[in-house]
Amino acid sequence: MALQKSPSVYDENVFKALDFVVSEARNYKIRVILPLVDNWSDGYGGKAQYVKWARDAGINVTSNNDGDDFFSHQTIKGYYKNHVKNMLTRVNTYTNVMYKDDPTIFAWELINEPQCRSDPIGNTTQAWIEEMALHVKSIDPDHLLEVGTEGYYGPSTPTRLQVIPVRIFVRTQSNKLHLRSSFW
Repeated sequence: MALQKSPSVYDENVFKALDFVVSEARNYKIRVILPLVDNWSDGYGGKAQYVKWARDAGINVTSNNDGDDFFSHQTIKGYYKNHVKNMLTRVNTYTNVMYKDDPTIFAWELINEPQCRSDPIGNTTQAWIEEMALHVKSIDPDHLLEVGTEGYYGPSTPTRLQVIPVRIFVRTQSNKLHLRSSFW
């Protein structure tokens, strides 16, 4: 079952199950990394689900099953930002601790394995990463934040550009926010 049924509408039973997992991790002194969305659909939504919600609402989106509008369409980015706010400000029903204040959560993951196949250079994904990283940190300045990349080839290996390269480095004006990715 998916956590989010439509933009900002959640399955409370699924949310309570996540609350339980975080609570149990806390009891066993385990730290967790919580992804905020998945690149892949796999029956649980992912970025393509956000695009589908926009299309179903009558919004003109151009991407099909790849969900690439997720990274650039303002309405869809708004859906994601609202989801981020809802996740980070969720009060765990077992611990009564807001997720953004829970030390059990080691880090937030912006998106699991981001790919924007319509932009092989990676500028679209990079701009999205920078915008969303600032959004997450505006709500939760204390937790670590990571992108969720799995490693990419860049322009120096043009024959291997079938996977989108992403530069993973973000700076705010005050140079306080830095993101890095560990490549496998």
